Amino acid sequence: MIHVSNVLLPWSHVCLRFEGLSLRWNQTGKRVTGDGSRGLSASQFREPTLLYIDANGAANGVTVIDTTVDGDHPEAFTFDKNGYIYLSSHNNNRVILYPPEFSNGTTVAGKNGVSSSALDRPNNPLGVDIDDDLNLYIIDGNNKRVMKWVPNATNGTIVIGSASTPSFYGSLLSLYSSNEAYVSSEDTIPVYLWTFGASSHRVTLTHVNVTPSLLKAPKCMRHDSYGNLYVADSDNSRVVMYCANSTVGTVVVSGADSTPTLGQPDDVTLDSNLNIYAVDENNQVVIKYEKL
Repeated sequence: MIHVSNVLLPWSHVCLRFEGLSLRWNQTGKRVTGDGSRGLSASQFREPTLLYIDANGAANGVTVIDTTVDGDHPEAFTFDKNGYIYLSSHNNNRVILYPPEFSNGTTVAGKNGVSSSALDRPNNPLGVDIDDDLNLYIIDGNNKRVMKWVPNATNGTIVIGSASTPSFYGSLLSLYSSNEAYVSSEDTIPVYLWTFGASSHRVTLTHVNVTPSLLKAPKCMRHDSYGNLYVADSDNSRVVMYCANSTVGTVVVSGADSTPTLGQPDDVTLDSNLNIYAVDENNQVVIKYEKL
């Protein structure tokens, strides 16, 4: 049962980009999966980092892809418009494509697990995203860049980054431009909006309207249907929302003030009703916060 609190935090009432609309989230959340212990059973996680929402509603998980045979360590995944899943394996330096029935995977980026700075060999691939033309965007972590792989390509092209840029972690394509993406870095403070091919970022998202007033080790990011950006502010134990066209964030879930306590959110997403789900890597759970 979801416990509804009558007390709203001052920052739980958030303006959207359309006048007259607002969002509020209950700070009493519900643990929807994960029993809080580390393990391999269907009710347990070991350092969960990413999630997607469907309509199932089950309390226990079903393994759809087992990467232990090939020794892959999944870091991130995304779905294309046809239901195919793209999974990054940071230790084997590749991205694997699985069909909708989750049968055998095929390497679509990377070669034989060998890393380098060459355009055909990612080095510690992390976040992934894909557009409607099936172009794949990969955070090439140790090479400090974002790579674009067109369908059936054997090489990627650099769209963001150079030796002087930070090591990126998460990537999210912009809703408003086909040649921009948000990138995060768990080693630094900001989230950047970066135009492909540009030598530096166009927008910096750093500030938050409450203390702590800066992001710290932001990880994964998501949009809602209004174009607002949600950031898993990992080391600050909270979820921050940046309204469309705003560079000052608003805390929508606070680890210190929410129940159960949100420890280290690695990812955040929303369902069709705009309920928030946060992946807590420290506590091995996924928590749902209902929209009020």
